[in-house]
Amino acid sequence: MRLSKIEIKYALLSVLGLFFALNLNAQALEQGKFRVDAELGTKIGGASPLGLPVEIRKINGFKPALPFFVGVKVAYGIDDKWGIRSGLIFEGKGMKTEATVKGYKTTFNADEDPSQNVRGYYYGDITTNVENLYFTIPVMATYQLNPSWSLQAGPYVSMAVQRKFYGMATDGYIRDEVPTGERVGIVNAAYDFKSQIRKVDVGMSVAGKYDFAKRYYATAQFDYGFNSIMKTGFESISFNMHNIFMNVGVGVRVF
Repeated sequence: MRLSKIEIKYALLSVLGLFFALNLNAQALEQGKFRVDAELGTKIGGASPLGLPVEIRKINGFKPALPFFVGVKVAYGIDDKWGIRSGLIFEGKGMKTEATVKGYKTTFNADEDPSQNVRGYYYGDITTNVENLYFTIPVMATYQLNPSWSLQAGPYVSMAVQRKFYGMATDGYIRDEVPTGERVGIVNAAYDFKSQIRKVDVGMSVAGKYDFAKRYYATAQFDYGFNSIMKTGFESISFNMHNIFMNVGVGVRVF
């Protein structure tokens, strides 16, 4: 499944229009009752190691890619303070980075013959593009601090419907296979690891919600992926990379 930026833009605008066309007679969550919310927003973050690896000497640039989420959540009131919240979210998790690296383990892809791929330890400049799309199901406990503020926390499971991880190395060199291997000059060399991205991402979310009007609210949420986004046995990057994102958005109570 591949979606263009224009298709994503129109989908978000359509959902936003739907929000404001809904019946606005929503009710607050009550014990033993259900409530349905629709929300959308933006996000910042990326596929990141825990701590900056020694191989990455300098970050020259960063910007988010596919920075959106949109979905529907259903909440159930256990009592006047506690509840549970779940739903279905469609979201992008991506980034574009530019870095200077030293001894960066990777594989450069030959365009026509994969047997000619170059593996080794790269020294120079490198760009990385991650453009993944997921359907996410969160399961979160909720706690009402007061009539306006509430907290949520719990696990999530995401299923990838688009997987992209590619980049380009420029103006450097690679040591063939091992750190002391033959030095090979690099002018432009591409890599593409999309087939090595896991289809399932599992993690934890912590969020806060502020009801600024009877039907509308603002939300902020931190997501951390437990597992590396790459499959077990992947060796073309020497460190694990986790989905780590901060989401900020707005929502409306449907009923």
